[in-house]
Amino acid sequence: MKKMTIMLSAFLLLTISVFSKTHTSFSFDNMLKAPIVIEVNTKYTSIDDALMAAKNVLLAQKFIAANGIQKSSFTSTRTTGSKADYYVADVTATMVEGKIKLTISFVKVGTGFLKLQKVADTVKSELEK
Repeated sequence: MKKMTIMLSAFLLLTISVFSKTHTSFSFDNMLKAPIVIEVNTKYTSIDDALMAAKNVLLAQKFIAANGIQKSSFTSTRTTGSKADYYVADVTATMVEGKIKLTISFVKVGTGFLKLQKVADTVKSELEK
């Protein structure tokens, strides 16, 4: 009987934590948020120049580079003042036929109200200039 009580209480604790709105590692809301991915063919011939241009455009949108620029990628983060709500932009550069192609993935974490598609369109238009 004691073993059955322990197993039942463990099952209830696990079940409640999965469906809880305050549990951050799993939520049905998080499953619905798909990343927004854009691909930009730039006029730059150097990966460093293309990454710096992307960093400056994202900085204008209030995204701050997290760990600096690596060889061919970097990650930027935008916060809303709350640690529960933030946005991430992951930038990767590749050389394609002598030109640099940037792939930028935007992800929303939390319940922020920023329209990421609008930000992605603005970033893409600025980088294509």
